[in-house]
Amino acid sequence: MMKTAFQYIIIILIGIPIFWACEPCDDCGPENAYPYFNLSILNKTSLDTLNQYRSRLNNEIKAVDAELDKPENAPVADSLNNLKEVKSDSLALINALIKTTKEKTISIESINGETNLFENRNGGDSLSKFRIPINTLETASEYFFKIEFTDTIRLMKIEYQLNDTTINSKITKSVKDLRVIEHQFDSLRGPFGCRPLSECISNELEIYVEI
Repeated sequence: MMKTAFQYIIIILIGIPIFWACEPCDDCGPENAYPYFNLSILNKTSLDTLNQYRSRLNNEIKAVDAELDKPENAPVADSLNNLKEVKSDSLALINALIKTTKEKTISIESINGETNLFENRNGGDSLSKFRIPINTLETASEYFFKIEFTDTIRLMKIEYQLNDTTINSKITKSVKDLRVIEHQFDSLRGPFGCRPLSECISNELEIYVEI
């Protein structure tokens, strides 16, 4: 059962598709070629579960050590050491998964019903930040996020000011005074990224959410 749980957690934590046929990795394509905001997502639910596994394994390893310290258990010392090794390997795996989760790599299955929207230039789809394009035809954008391996669709709605600007010799739009006016994430912080916030170009801003 433990092995199955580990495999399921690995599947949950490794993956990530994404948005509007752009490359969101930091060094892909011309910088600021379109207005976007940076979205960082932490799977807090998975992190809490992993921390519970880690705590339990630490307690089990301590219990094995206590048995090894008892002289009467000398005849079964090899078996106890083998058990400790198995639990220590499991603990190493859990610690690695916790590190991955804390780095906020997560998978977005779809946004507004669109799938396979992000692809980084290294061929993978695990990202810590997603560049979410902003609608330049309106002063508000609405997003419905479907996180991979979850059933819930989460809403986020933002408002902003649009300004004309020139990027790469092309007249386009920039976005300022971006703010979140509605969301359905467990927790949300931001936007943040520069001061004063009202003067920040959207591409400099990050929004942090937890699921």
